[in-house]
Amino acid sequence: MTTPRLYLIDGSGYIYRAFYGIKNLARRDGFPTNAIFGFIKMIRKVIHEHGPEYVALIFDAGGKVFRHQLDPNYKANRHSMPDDLRVQLPVIRQLAKTLNLATFEQTGFEADDIIGTLARAGEQAGLEVVIVSGDKDLMQIVTPGISILDPGKDQWIRPADVETHWGVPVHQVTQVMALMGDTSDNIKGVPNIGIKTAAQLIREFGDLTTLLTRLDQIPQPMRRKNLQESAHLARLALQLVTVDCNVPLTWDLTALKRRAPDREAFRTLVLEMEFSSLAKELDQTPPDPIDEQPYTDKTSPPPPLNYQIITTETAWHSFLDQLRQQPAFALDTETTGTDPSQAKLVGLSFSWSAGRAFYIPVNHVPAALPEGQSQLALQQVLTGLTPILEDPTILKTGQNIKFEYVMLRQYGVRLAGMARDSMLFSNLLYGGSRRHNLDAIALAELGRTTTTFKDVAGIGKKQVTFDQVPLQEAGPYACEDAEIAWLAAEKMAPALETMPSVLKLYHQVEAPLIPVLGEMELAGALVDRSAMRQISEKLHQSLTQLTQEIHTMAGEVFNINSTQQLGVILFEKLGIKGGKRTKTGYSTDVEVLTRLADQGHDLPEKILEYRTLTKLQSTYAEGLIERMHPTTGRIHTRYNQAATLTGRLSSSEPNLQNIPVRRPEGQAIRSAFIAPPGHLLLSADYSQIELRLLAHLGQVPRLQSAFAQGLDIHAATAAELFGMDLAAPDPTLRRLAKTINFGLIYGMSPYGLAKRLGISPGEANSYMKLYFQRYQGVQAFMDQTIRFAREHGYVETLGGRRCFINEIAHTNRTLRELAERTAINAPLQGSAADLIKMAMIRLHHALIAHRFRSRMILQVHDELVLEVPEEEWPTVQTVVREAMEQAMTLSVPLRVDMGIGKNWAEAH
Repeated sequence: MTTPRLYLIDGSGYIYRAFYGIKNLARRDGFPTNAIFGFIKMIRKVIHEHGPEYVALIFDAGGKVFRHQLDPNYKANRHSMPDDLRVQLPVIRQLAKTLNLATFEQTGFEADDIIGTLARAGEQAGLEVVIVSGDKDLMQIVTPGISILDPGKDQWIRPADVETHWGVPVHQVTQVMALMGDTSDNIKGVPNIGIKTAAQLIREFGDLTTLLTRLDQIPQPMRRKNLQESAHLARLALQLVTVDCNVPLTWDLTALKRRAPDREAFRTLVLEMEFSSLAKELDQTPPDPIDEQPYTDKTSPPPPLNYQIITTETAWHSFLDQLRQQPAFALDTETTGTDPSQAKLVGLSFSWSAGRAFYIPVNHVPAALPEGQSQLALQQVLTGLTPILEDPTILKTGQNIKFEYVMLRQYGVRLAGMARDSMLFSNLLYGGSRRHNLDAIALAELGRTTTTFKDVAGIGKKQVTFDQVPLQEAGPYACEDAEIAWLAAEKMAPALETMPSVLKLYHQVEAPLIPVLGEMELAGALVDRSAMRQISEKLHQSLTQLTQEIHTMAGEVFNINSTQQLGVILFEKLGIKGGKRTKTGYSTDVEVLTRLADQGHDLPEKILEYRTLTKLQSTYAEGLIERMHPTTGRIHTRYNQAATLTGRLSSSEPNLQNIPVRRPEGQAIRSAFIAPPGHLLLSADYSQIELRLLAHLGQVPRLQSAFAQGLDIHAATAAELFGMDLAAPDPTLRRLAKTINFGLIYGMSPYGLAKRLGISPGEANSYMKLYFQRYQGVQAFMDQTIRFAREHGYVETLGGRRCFINEIAHTNRTLRELAERTAINAPLQGSAADLIKMAMIRLHHALIAHRFRSRMILQVHDELVLEVPEEEWPTVQTVVREAMEQAMTLSVPLRVDMGIGKNWAEAH
């Protein structure tokens, strides 16, 4: 019969190891979760791999301990706990409760002392004790019945291992430690005595007391002197390094018996922290052998699944009859790729109740079908479905249903009645506090883990397109997508209805925008391939020349893209001051290089130029050529409605919103976007929209007056701040005013403004004070916005969107101030996003009503680009202006700047 084991886990050590071992892990709301995630993984690993009969977690209680009475400088060199770690501690303690682990901490003592006390008691109770820790100080309590498991090195430490490490048996370890001291704990030892010398001395003299009474036997004069002068430090160190194994604890062995975790509570916590992989792992892991009952999620029991794959005529007609009777249903399309402009339809899935869904394969390769089984003809399926899909009175639900709209339009079906989109519901309800893909929504709303695309199609080089996925795997996956979209929308709809302004935003803006964006994606933008190749070649030549210049300035050839090599060149070879070392070398990010360039260093400035040109060449010139449709020569970007905090549309695959318009290379790239023969491109751009919104939201009289008079707002601000004559504007003063105007919109601090203007923080602060004095209402708007955000956790746009500001009360000052700046800007940027969306919807319907052939093809922040037949231009410009300038009523006039040309650069 084996001896029962007691595992004592160094919880505090685990927390720090997890925190520093995992980087950049946080919830969508910014709450850090790296220590929590690492802690969970490490604890579960120990329990699952070793299955201890008894287990306890030991933590430091914090504050002063008895050692501080012996030496007030004990651990005085330690930095305070990082704020990002401190905020995770309550969750970790909650985690320990869900795992039903006994926990110990004691004021006045350290975790090591509690571990030592429990270890000795466990050994006396006849248990085999295992200390789970990487702390070498605990080696002093190892015995034949007490061992250490170092999880970081996956190494067991027993008495012989202790002697190998310290050079002395266990009972003499503290004597060696006392001579050495411990710099990490600020414990002074004897100068110039390391582990080897200390071990040699203790082996020879037996213990510290004997050594210090027989110093005359030390032959080395300097060593003897050091020992004499530091004897009191060594004696003090002995007290400090010795683990106290007599901590007064109240406990009994039965409390340490490993118990079944509360899987439901644990799963709830995991979902709250957005650890989807852990939730899925939990669902797929059988209960712990000591669990009395298997886990069931009582809050959302998974329904029995009735998924049907429709492959026969009989099943098809039966399904179609059922579908026609449904007032609403969810649908999902399966395709050969994620670009609907080039992908092929593989199948469609439908659902209208829990646990029930249907999949209709139409384009799987023969090898994916079970032997002897066929699939329905694509045209037959579309013919049967089109009247239902195009009926606006039959309400459709989807997850990012715009994809279905674009996909089906490629096959001549105009999807109508798109009533509910689970992705948009999630985005409106939770914003950036969680992800909005179907897997994340299923976990958060339904407590269900889903089969992912990778599960059925593979990953990397082994990944196949969906038409090659075996039907018996493809069918359930597709059915689940439709069913989850239906259930998630059903679950979120009531919550949305409790927020009238948000619900109104969905019905009047977000949902009507879906077909508008779909048509823009279908249209795409025509690109001159030859012109883009010439631009790419010019950029390549510029990069070649720039590379030579950089190598010459550096005095050697090196890999410019290697941050490590660049750091050595800048801070070691050239001796530039201000280098910051990281674990992987010197930091050479944009902030560092910009600072050095501002100080007058030429090489960092050239590196910044190199990086900019490299991005232009690879991401835009070459990247856009690769994204051109092989048949139409057009680029079909995708517009994302659920990707930003403020509701601004983003563009992806490719991103057309970040082409740098102020650089000649950026203008050249825009010039390659052309109008087809007989057409022109029209650019319509809201003028200074965020400043107009500031004037409206803050009720700022001077700004309102300036806009009402049609003044140049930056010149007007320069006149207010610097007394500039509007009749003879000074470009330098106007530039300063423009920087201040836009800086304040983004909540810029005096320090940030000073950095932007190249002036002192004192001067910047003076400008800001003067600005707030002249523009009464701006400061009040900012203060009120921050107060509202602190009270509610969000700010609102004019359209009713809630922009969640989750770090507004963060204990970390840097994160809190960033949240405050975000809170100031979000109503402005978000309202601008509402406005452009409303304008797009109005313009879309106006173009249809006038039977124009003109169409919107691009949206970039506050700008719309239309492709206009030449004969329609005179009339269309009036329609565009009316749609945009009357999309929203403000206390200041809206103004749209327009341009026309054969390419985008000319039009803008």
